[in-house]
Amino acid sequence: MTTHTKPGRAALVTTAEGLHHAVDAARSRRSMAIDTEFMRERTYFAKLCLVQVEAAEHIYLIDPLESVDLQPLGEVIADPEIEILLHAGKQDLDIFNERLGIVPTNVFDVQVAASFAGFGANLPYGRLVEAALGVALEKGESYTEWCRRPLTEAQLRYAADDVRYLHGIAERLKARLTELDRLGWVEEELRSSFEDPNGYGANEDVAWRKVAGRGVLKPRQVSVLREVAAWRERAAAQRDLPRGWVVKDPTLIEIARRSPQSADDLRAIRGLNEKEVDRSGRDLLEAIRKGRNSPPPEAQPQFPRNAQIRARMTIGLADALVRARCEKADISSEAVTTRGELEGVLTAAFAGTLEEDSYRLLRGWRRDLAGAAVLDLARGRIGLRVVDKAPYVEETDG
Repeated sequence: MTTHTKPGRAALVTTAEGLHHAVDAARSRRSMAIDTEFMRERTYFAKLCLVQVEAAEHIYLIDPLESVDLQPLGEVIADPEIEILLHAGKQDLDIFNERLGIVPTNVFDVQVAASFAGFGANLPYGRLVEAALGVALEKGESYTEWCRRPLTEAQLRYAADDVRYLHGIAERLKARLTELDRLGWVEEELRSSFEDPNGYGANEDVAWRKVAGRGVLKPRQVSVLREVAAWRERAAAQRDLPRGWVVKDPTLIEIARRSPQSADDLRAIRGLNEKEVDRSGRDLLEAIRKGRNSPPPEAQPQFPRNAQIRARMTIGLADALVRARCEKADISSEAVTTRGELEGVLTAAFAGTLEEDSYRLLRGWRRDLAGAAVLDLARGRIGLRVVDKAPYVEETDG
């Protein structure tokens, strides 16, 4: 084990010329490691404070607060000929999509890859560096004020380390994934996670699905929630404020439940302050009216009681089957499916209404690893028995 204490100095980039050096280095190697530091606690849109790039064994710390045009960097991220290396990089890519309108086309996220290579799911960067390369990183700057200038030497070292080891980790993971004949699985997962344009940007039409507590509402009330949540999304974006600073979730639920029809009715809603009613009352009442006159969102299918009971009785077996297969494959079960999805597959299968393309578990590499076996279990083609060696259950003929 080595301790990383005195890394080589990185270049702080505050000009277009410096940015072009970074871009040219990435194009020369057809590869670039990237990370960002940003703040979002008090805004709707992320405030980008720093962009870290490692390319051709050079580290560039690009300062967007110096009015450096990041468009050339966005073109590199969107270039299918250049591999983009990140760790848990969806939020970073969201920011570039938001600012520059780009969608990446060749991403290798080491956190995602690590879950396929036996390192576990959702591994923090520092732990992954240590596990993959035997390097212990300095800590202490993760919650620093990244938009304050000048940046300290400790901040610069910390920021540089966030990209310093990505190429080394990626090389190690790719070698391991090739040995396991699993690199194709990772590439499939990365394409679906990062290269879909619909996966970027806020979609006000589905904002209601993120409102906590919506499960208590009736279908017609959900229609109102859909419209008032879309209004809140627009208002938050226009004011560049967190959604909850405009109206909190419990208040949205109460608006949807009561469906107020006047400004006075709005004022009676707990959590909706007078200033917000004065400012947005007309728009909010229009959203409520539209919701009352709109059909409810498509309801989840209602399964026969017998199918629900069978699924509840079988879910433990199916979960054990998935975990056993993941254990043997040395892959995190969290990367394969959730218990909720698993129960949904079983319920639909028992009801005879299963649409396989609707479930991740039944597509691509997940189907090969565990999804097809779950269906075989549900249909009685295979069973499980307890054994005295890992993974402690094994499949039997049904």
